[in-house]
Amino acid sequence: MLVMSWILAVCSDRKVGAYLSDISGAFDRVSKAYLLSKLYAAGVGPKYLNFFNAYLAPRIGKVVVQGAFSEEMCLEDSVFQGTCLGPPLWNVFFADVAIPASSTGGREAMFADDLNVFKKFHRHTPLAEIMTDLTKCRDRVHKWGTANRVSFDPAKEHMVVTHPTENSCESFRLLGLMIDLDLRMHTAIDQLLSKIRPKSTAILRMRGYYSISDLINQYKTHIWGLVEAHCGGYFHAATSLLEKIGHVQSSFLEKLQISERNVFLNFNFAPTIVRRNIGVLGLLHKRVLGLCHPSFEMLLPWYGQRFSISRGFGHNKQLYDHSVEVNFNRALFGRSIFAMIDIYNNLPQHVVDIDNVSSFQACLTSIVKERCEYNTVDWQLSFNRREGPDVGFNGPPIID
Repeated sequence: MLVMSWILAVCSDRKVGAYLSDISGAFDRVSKAYLLSKLYAAGVGPKYLNFFNAYLAPRIGKVVVQGAFSEEMCLEDSVFQGTCLGPPLWNVFFADVAIPASSTGGREAMFADDLNVFKKFHRHTPLAEIMTDLTKCRDRVHKWGTANRVSFDPAKEHMVVTHPTENSCESFRLLGLMIDLDLRMHTAIDQLLSKIRPKSTAILRMRGYYSISDLINQYKTHIWGLVEAHCGGYFHAATSLLEKIGHVQSSFLEKLQISERNVFLNFNFAPTIVRRNIGVLGLLHKRVLGLCHPSFEMLLPWYGQRFSISRGFGHNKQLYDHSVEVNFNRALFGRSIFAMIDIYNNLPQHVVDIDNVSSFQACLTSIVKERCEYNTVDWQLSFNRREGPDVGFNGPPIID
């Protein structure tokens, strides 16, 4: 969702400034008195406040390692990590940091004790001016921290500017994914390749002990999860970079001396590009079904919300893809998830009427498998929206 919003900003002639922060020892530094007052302000009644007052009382704890006990320690002013109530209590305590975080016009994105603030600026805004704005946001967040008796970890605090040609500072990690400031995503893909190549080699070394089916299942288990965990974040990378990921799988099959077509039909081992495109179409269908985070509803509005008449083709669940508003970096937009909306809008009505994502994706897979079975030319590109290494839009989507 964040990467999609940055791409849309860049393609609308904007830069994105970001303040990234992390609280030191967050769960263990929660003032009981402050938390109880925030629970009261959130509408928690007296009976439950009394319960939380007792629950959050100081406790005596020990660390046990292989039967050896540490000295006793007092646990207080904490929401007690590992407990069921820990995360929701922390969320209540941390929620009002959004007020200073968004006070300079940015949009906060919070996950556990991570606070990230993103703000759009016109592309011609000087980098120094953007940094001044981000510094003001940081200072206000730090003031909140002082008032709430928490501190932010300087080593995990960054201020960056994201744009393909005019950016500042270094790549940063967000929810496990490395983000390049120019949005190329080469760092993330290089790190991914450094993980999956050795795993593929290790699986191949077991050829003498396992069947083809077992080796393929090992690949699915140990590599597909890594490849697809952050697929939505690097989906817009250049085709030449994405092909490196696909090459790992094709090389694996080549060394097993089995064709891509054979392994797809007999072992349901789809090419990387097929799984990637069907995965993104699954995200779009999830939004259509109303199962996504509300932020996706703003990024992916209904076509009818923008225009009074329908397009006159496709089905009755069309999404709006913003393409008429894009005047900059059209190649980037054409490689993004937004470009896949045209594929979704051209799917048959009976496909988009499927009421769950897994069955929807299974239906798309069966379409590709049927094309593969009939040996249709470029069956791997059945739901592809690209052409060439770095070109944006491809011609009419290949859909049955």
